[in-house]
Amino acid sequence: ESPRYSGGSTTYTCSFNSNGGTGTMADVTGLTGTYTLPANGFIAPANKQFKGWSLTSDGAIITSVEMTTDRTIYAIWEDIPATLINEVSATVTAPVGGEHPSFTVTVPDGAHYTAVVDTWYDLNNNGAHLTNSDTFVTGNEYQARIHFTANTGYEIANGASYTINGTPNYAAFDTAKQRGMNFVATTPAVTTHNVTFDLNGGTWTDAGTNPQVVNDGETA
Repeated sequence: ESPRYSGGSTTYTCSFNSNGGTGTMADVTGLTGTYTLPANGFIAPANKQFKGWSLTSDGAIITSVEMTTDRTIYAIWEDIPATLINEVSATVTAPVGGEHPSFTVTVPDGAHYTAVVDTWYDLNNNGAHLTNSDTFVTGNEYQARIHFTANTGYEIANGASYTINGTPNYAAFDTAKQRGMNFVATTPAVTTHNVTFDLNGGTWTDAGTNPQVVNDGETA
C-alpha cells in the first residue's frame, strides 16, 4: 500500500503476518513515528505459544516500530514449555522359573508417561539378551532395562525419582530415561486341590486323610 498523506504529513500502514499461525489481524493505517505493537490476535500453531513480534519471520523480538515506510510485522512462536514430571513409578512382572519374559510395564492410572522393558538380561549367562520365547530359570538373576517416555507436553525431569515394583531405583544408564531392576527368578507357585472321597459307608484301609491335598497334575 502506498503512503497516505494526512494534513500535509505522510502516514503508513502496518500489516501482520501469522507466520504459521492461523486467523487474521486487520491492518493498522494512518501511522507515523513510533508505533507500539498490539497484542497478538492470531491462533498459535499446535504446541506453540506467542513469543513476540519481529520485522522478519525469524528475527529479534520487538515491541515497537518506526513507521517510516509501510511495514509487515511477523508473529514469532515458541514451544510451550513442557510440564516436568518429578516422580516416576512402574511395575514389572517379576521373573518366575519356567515362564517367558514379559516386556509390558504397568504405570499408575493418570500417569503422563509410558514405560516398556527394552531388554531382559540373563546375568548368569554373561548378560545374554532374552526374547519372549526364552524362559526364566529358577534361581538365576535377571535385569530388566526399563525405558520411560513422557507424553506430549510433558518431560521427565533429570532429577526425577524412580520407583520400580515399590522399590526406589537409582540405576540410571543414560539420558534416555532408562532404569534397571535386578530380579532373581522365583520358583513357580504350585496349585493345589482338595480331593474328598465319599467312602459310602466304608473306612480307610491305610493312614490316608480325607480330604487329601493334591498338587496340580498329580494323582490322589
